[in-house]
Amino acid sequence: MICPRGSGRLLSWACFLTVLTSILGGLVQAQPPAAVPNDTYPGQFFTITEPITDKTLEQVRAATRQFVDRSAGAAHGKLPILVFEFRPGETAPGHSTFGMSYDLAFYLMRNLGGAKTTVAYVPEPLKGYAVLAALACDELVMGSQATIGPITPEDETPRREIQDIIRTLADTKVRDRDLLLGLVDRTADLRVIRTTDKQIHYVLADNLAEFKKTHQILEDVPAWEGGQRGVITAKRAREEGFSKLTTDYPAELVKIYRISGRSTADDPTLGQVLRPVWIKIDGPLDTVQRSYLTRRIEQARQEKVNLVFFEINSEGGIDMPADGIADMIAGIKDMKTVAFINDRAIGVSILAALACNEIVFRKGSEMGDVRQLVVGRGQVVPLNEGQIQAIANRAANLAEQKGHPAAIARAMVDPDVEVIEATDNKTGAVSQVLQSDIQAEPGRYLNPRVRKSSGEVLTVTAEDAVSYGLGQMVNEKDDFLALYGLRGKQIRVDGPTWVDTLVTVLTDPIVSWILLFVGLFMLVLELKLPGIGLPAITSALAFLLFFWSHYLSGTADQLEIILFLVGLVCLALELFVFPGFGVFGMSGVLLILTSIVMASHTFVWPTQEYEYRELAYTLIQITVAMVAVGAGAVVIARYFPSLPLFNRLVLKPEPWTGSGMDDAIVKPSLEGYESLGFLIGETGRTTTMLRPSGKARFGEMLLDVTADGYFIEPDSLVEVIDVHGSRVTVKRIGS
Repeated sequence: MICPRGSGRLLSWACFLTVLTSILGGLVQAQPPAAVPNDTYPGQFFTITEPITDKTLEQVRAATRQFVDRSAGAAHGKLPILVFEFRPGETAPGHSTFGMSYDLAFYLMRNLGGAKTTVAYVPEPLKGYAVLAALACDELVMGSQATIGPITPEDETPRREIQDIIRTLADTKVRDRDLLLGLVDRTADLRVIRTTDKQIHYVLADNLAEFKKTHQILEDVPAWEGGQRGVITAKRAREEGFSKLTTDYPAELVKIYRISGRSTADDPTLGQVLRPVWIKIDGPLDTVQRSYLTRRIEQARQEKVNLVFFEINSEGGIDMPADGIADMIAGIKDMKTVAFINDRAIGVSILAALACNEIVFRKGSEMGDVRQLVVGRGQVVPLNEGQIQAIANRAANLAEQKGHPAAIARAMVDPDVEVIEATDNKTGAVSQVLQSDIQAEPGRYLNPRVRKSSGEVLTVTAEDAVSYGLGQMVNEKDDFLALYGLRGKQIRVDGPTWVDTLVTVLTDPIVSWILLFVGLFMLVLELKLPGIGLPAITSALAFLLFFWSHYLSGTADQLEIILFLVGLVCLALELFVFPGFGVFGMSGVLLILTSIVMASHTFVWPTQEYEYRELAYTLIQITVAMVAVGAGAVVIARYFPSLPLFNRLVLKPEPWTGSGMDDAIVKPSLEGYESLGFLIGETGRTTTMLRPSGKARFGEMLLDVTADGYFIEPDSLVEVIDVHGSRVTVKRIGS
C-alpha cells in the first residue's frame, strides 16, 4: 500500500493504522470457519387434528412417550422440545368433546416431565374444547390468521367444572386467569388494562374494583376486537405476550426453539412398529422415473408401510418431471420419507431430496450444482434465467415446508445468491440466511460470515451437510440403518421391475420409431392384401406396445389413446361405409398422427428451447417412418406376390374354365377402353372375398372391385353400381 507523503505525524499514524487494519482483516478472513455451536435440542412435531378422539389421545401418548424415552438416551442429557400442531380438521372443526379434550389437556400438562418444553402451534383458527389442550402447553405460537376461542360452544352454557379447570391451567402455566375465563364465557365483560408500570392485564369487569385497589390504571378498553367475543387474535396475542411468536411456517419454529436432528417434522413412525421399504432413484428424473416412483409409492401405501428410504443417485433430469416427483414425495403424509444420498444428487434431483422429511449423506457423496437439465437422448441443456429463478423458488419452498435451510436450497440453484452464517438475535440460534435477509432486518443477525459467495452455484458435500444444517452424514449403509434402529434387519429393496425395464426400452426413440413403422406398414399391408389377418394383428400389437409404454411412462394419457381410436374409426368409415378418400379418411390420418405426436411428449405445445427440439425430432421421426412405409408398400406390391413363400398368402382368382362361347354376355379385355362406364348395370361373379376390395369377373374381364358397404363372399353374384376411373363399385344382387 502506498501512503501519501507529508510532514504531519497524524498522517503517519493514519497510514500505520490503515496498514495494520488491512493485515488484521486478512488474518480474520484466513481463519477457518468457526464450528457451529452445539446449542440445539432434539424436537418433534405432533399433529393433532379435530375432532379429538380416543384414538387421538392414544396416538399422542404412545408417540410422545416413545420419543421422550428415545431422546433421553441419545441426546446426551438434553431434554426434547415437543411441538403440538393443532388443526381444526375438515369434518368437525370446533366439535371436540369436553371429555376427550380435558383428558388430552391433563396429559400434556402433567405427564410430560421428560420434555424440556411443550409448544402449542395454532396456524389456523381454533375454537371449542380443543383449546384446552392448546392452553395446557408451556408456550403458544400462532399463525398470522389464527385465532383462539371461544372455548364453550354457542349452544352450551359455561359449566363450573370447566371454569375450575381453566383456573388450574392458568395457575400451572402462569397465564392470566381472567383472560382464559373470558375465552370460556363469551358473555363476560373482559377488559384490557394498561397500568402505570407499562404492564398489560386482562380483568373481568366483576373483578375490576378489586384490581384497582392494588394497581394504578392508565388505560381501560374492551378486550374483544370487532365484536368477536371470547376470541383473541394472533396480533393481540403477540402484542400482549400471550403468544411467543407469530409465524405461518413450521420451519421458523425449528429456528426459534433450536430444534435439530431428524425429528423436526411430524413422524408417522412414532408409537408404531417400523414397516420400512427401500426405493431406489437411479438415473435422470424423467417421465419414466416419475411413473416408476408413482407405482412404487402406491404399492408401499397399500402395504401399510410407514417409513420410506429413497436412495438417490442421479445426475439430474428434466425440470417438469422432477417437480412432479417432488410434489408426489412432499405430499406423502402417512409415511415418513428419508432421502439417502448414496453418491450424487445433482441438478434437479435435489428437488426429490428436499421433498423428504430428512436427508442423510453417505460419506463422500454430494448434492446441489443445479446448472443444467438432462433432457431426452442424454442431451444436456444449460438453465436459462427464467428456469433458474423458478427452480430456486421451488427448492426454497420445499425446504421451508420440510424444515431444511431455505437459503442453502436456493444457493444450490441460483449462482447470484450469497449465503451468510449468522447468529439470530431473536432466537440465539446460528443459521444460514441470505444476504438480502440481513439487509431487510438490520441488527437481527450478529457475527455474520460468508459461507457461499455469489458467482457459482453451491455443491454441498457430505462433510459440510451438518454445518449447513441440511442433514446428517454416515460412513456406510449399516450406519444409516442404525440411525433408525434397523441395523442388521432385512428391508425390501424396490428397484425397477421387468415392467419398468420394458417401458424404458420401448420408449427409447429408436424402438419407438420401429414400433411406429411396423404398426403403419402392417396396417397398409392389411389393406393391400385383405383376408390374410396376420398384418392386422401385428399392426395392432405394435401400436398397443407404443401407447402402453408411453402411457406408463407418463407421456400418453387417455386423450392420446382416444384420439388414436377415433382416427381408426374414421379410416374404417372411409373404407367400409363411405368409399372414396374424403373427409373421414383425411380426418382419420390427422387424428392418428396427432395422437402419436402428443404421446411422445409431456407437453402439448413447446415453450422451451429443448421442447422445440424434441418436437422437431418427433416430427422427423414420424416423417421418416411414413416415407419408409410408402417405400415398403411399393416394394411389397411389386415383389410380394412372386416370392415363393409369401405368394401363398395372397388371394388369387378362381381358375377360369369357361370360354367366350359359353357366355352370351362376353365382354372384351380392358385394352383399348379409356373408361369402364359401360359396366354400370352389368352383373358378374366374385372370385375372391371383398373386404371391401377384391376381384370379380365380368365375362372375360377380371377386375379389381370394391364392395358397397358390406363384405361379399367369393362366388357371389354382384352388380356394378358405380365407376370412377378404374375404381369399380359393386353390390351383391339380392342384398
